Amino acid sequence: MYSQEITRRHRAAIVIAIDQSCSMGGKMKLNGVEMSKSEVVSMVVGNLIDELIMRSYRNGEYRHYYDIALIGYSGESVYSLLGEDIAFQPITVLSAREVPRMPYTLDYRTINSGTRSFREEVSIWVKPCAQGATPMYKMICAVTNLVSNWCACEENSDSFPPLVFNITDGEASDAGYDMLRSAAHRLQNIGTSDGKTLFVNVHISSDTHHASLLFPSAHEVPLSIRYAHLLMDISSVMPEPLHQYIRECRSEFSKPPYIAMSYNASVSELVAMLNIGSRSLNMGL
Repeated sequence: MYSQEITRRHRAAIVIAIDQSCSMGGKMKLNGVEMSKSEVVSMVVGNLIDELIMRSYRNGEYRHYYDIALIGYSGESVYSLLGEDIAFQPITVLSAREVPRMPYTLDYRTINSGTRSFREEVSIWVKPCAQGATPMYKMICAVTNLVSNWCACEENSDSFPPLVFNITDGEASDAGYDMLRSAAHRLQNIGTSDGKTLFVNVHISSDTHHASLLFPSAHEVPLSIRYAHLLMDISSVMPEPLHQYIRECRSEFSKPPYIAMSYNASVSELVAMLNIGSRSLNMGL
């Protein structure tokens, strides 16, 4: 389980859902430069998509290794950030698009909690936006339909199961705890012969009062932080084949089970969470 190589025959589905509510206009720092959360997320997600495109390039051509869905949610709406309809786009289609690029410096988290800085240009696939409420329940329902249809296709039945990343800085405005948990569990029950969908929740914040949590075990989530417990309850448990990567993000001495969430994440932790989709899975031909 959770061991299928990514190939043109067994491509991977990756969904990135981005909270674009008004609170995403709040400030945080990217390598000492103050920016809005929406701007930081735009750059980090752009970096991830650029890397997926790069990893799909083999022997002079781009290969269909990934199906990508990029989704925004705010106000009362859930919408595609890649086209008119909420749908997967083959990485080969994205590789042919022309999008604006910006230079920036990004810190990557390394083994033993160190960081390395890289100066790069990144494609701006997501225009920064911060307005309205946070319809997270509606987003989860839309993503459930999307991955259900993908998994139902015979050509995807034996692929690595979908990876769904939810990047948010707040609570759902359209559902309470029980509705949100039920919706998340429905999403996590969809899968392929290789396993169930992995739902990864990444909470970003400029909060300095609480320590960040990165792939925590259940006992590491403080009882006093209610929202961290909600994220824990709606997130997947990471499968054993990905444990080594998680230990490299945290420490070699941390112990499973690991929850597929971060709380109060820094920029480097946001990068670490998203890189599950591009660096820890086996690539074939």
